[in-house]
Amino acid sequence: MREIKSFIKSASFADLNKALELISEAIDSQREQEKAKEEVLAMLKEKGLTLDDLVGSVAQDKRSKVEPKYRIEIDGQVHEWTGRGKTPKAFQGVKLEEHLI
Repeated sequence: MREIKSFIKSASFADLNKALELISEAIDSQREQEKAKEEVLAMLKEKGLTLDDLVGSVAQDKRSKVEPKYRIEIDGQVHEWTGRGKTPKAFQGVKLEEHLI
């Protein structure tokens, strides 16, 4: 907002008219978009749909789940590890061959 106020103070009449024209176009564009959104939402409501129905489950993780390769039980707690990434504390200092699943 400061930049706009500074511009207004120092701009010529022609620059102010051009800025007014650009702002009016931006406002009209925003109004059209809002109207379109309202129409689409009304149409969805009329058909008994929600945005989730249209989008579906797009946000699913496409990576496959890796099954654990090693299992160890310490103090009644079962620890599993896929063998990928940093070695968990439960598996440090043990022979992994003994804990293969």
